[in-house]
Amino acid sequence: MNENISRRNFLRNAGLITAGGLVVPSFLHSCAKKSSPNDKINIAMIGVGGRGSNHVVYMLELAQQVQIVAVCDPFENRRNDTARKINEFYAKQKGLATYDGCVAYNNYQDVLARKDVDAVLIATPDHWHVAIALAAAQAGKHIYLEKPLGLTIQDGQKLRKLVQEKGIAFQYGTQQRSDSKFRLAAELARNEVMGKVERIDVWCAGGKGNNAPVITEPNPAGFDYELWQGPAMERPYSNARVSNLGAWHIYDYAIGFVAGWGAHPLDIAQWGNNSDDTSPVEYTGTGSFFEAGNLYDTLNSWDIHTNYANGVQMHFFSEDLCRPVIETYRAYNDHGTTFFGSKGWVSVDRNGIQASDPEILKHTFADGETRLPVSDNHAKNFLDAIKNNTPTVSPIESAVRSDTISHLCNILVRSGKTSLKWDPATETLIDADEHTKSLLSRASRSPYGDILKG
Repeated sequence: MNENISRRNFLRNAGLITAGGLVVPSFLHSCAKKSSPNDKINIAMIGVGGRGSNHVVYMLELAQQVQIVAVCDPFENRRNDTARKINEFYAKQKGLATYDGCVAYNNYQDVLARKDVDAVLIATPDHWHVAIALAAAQAGKHIYLEKPLGLTIQDGQKLRKLVQEKGIAFQYGTQQRSDSKFRLAAELARNEVMGKVERIDVWCAGGKGNNAPVITEPNPAGFDYELWQGPAMERPYSNARVSNLGAWHIYDYAIGFVAGWGAHPLDIAQWGNNSDDTSPVEYTGTGSFFEAGNLYDTLNSWDIHTNYANGVQMHFFSEDLCRPVIETYRAYNDHGTTFFGSKGWVSVDRNGIQASDPEILKHTFADGETRLPVSDNHAKNFLDAIKNNTPTVSPIESAVRSDTISHLCNILVRSGKTSLKWDPATETLIDADEHTKSLLSRASRSPYGDILKG
């Protein structure tokens, strides 16, 4: 998953930008006048760097259903550049010389104050995810939230409660659920096509090899670093700190790829194990962190075994450790989810799906067998849920439960313990000492983090 690609290069590669600016896909020319603007969902994009810039493209591809009316980012050039490109796109779509309906904002609160904004897509660094999502839910906005969910389990629980109370649509950014091969793997597991599921392998990148010095540099003009830090503790500015790698691997802002990457294969494990309303009950294993003196300080290697209440065992480990294990039964890829049944296995990653017996993948589902919700476009599934008042394919409950696994792996290693027990009914640790319990919470900075304290 390479998210270092620049916004401009991504837009160009997606066919939505040329040297002269944004271009309209051909299908939009024939359909642009078939829908009234009143039929469209007005969405605001909060965070438009990295992954957020990808989402701009996805929403422009769905221009028949949605209108981007605002972009928000603390980088002035980034937000202004993105808003300009979006306006150029809509001008061409509408056959106008100019268009200025997409407005650039620095502060998300100004976006949420707009009554005409129906939904928000939040693709900020992790430490802002839940705070902005809570504010959006309070304002009655539908929410598409990039993974991982938050910096603590409790933050996710607070968001779940508010989303459910408000009755708003919520889509978690685990877009593999909108890919047919992942749905097939989960359905094969659910229906025990390769026998009753006994264990699951889950693996992904951990981030080893990344390094940045701990230095202080001048805050560049046009960047609201105070706002970028938000709920996190105040730290000296450096370019590396506010980069993608910094946002992924600095503990002030994230818990590392155990959640940032792990969210994807763990989500599929949960889906195939029919565990969207629960999490494993026991965790054992080890892990390690970036070396001392590195700006990056999250967990970057882990080898964790978990047990579900239904008897299924799950092995969750990082890329640096998993290869010898994965290669004993399938062609290696640096991420994936494998379901082992009593009669064989099925394994899936973004490159494809494999099985111990090719006949497993040819299974014809009969009436009465479990079939999972069909979505072939994660963004469209979100918009359809808003329009039709239907469930999303990645709802808030599944987000909280899979996010819990990443957090408990992180807490296990940080606690120095060799095992943890979790009660998924009460969502509390069992027989944990005070030090371990203390790792469930985080300090947050006022006023940005006040919403997390309620």
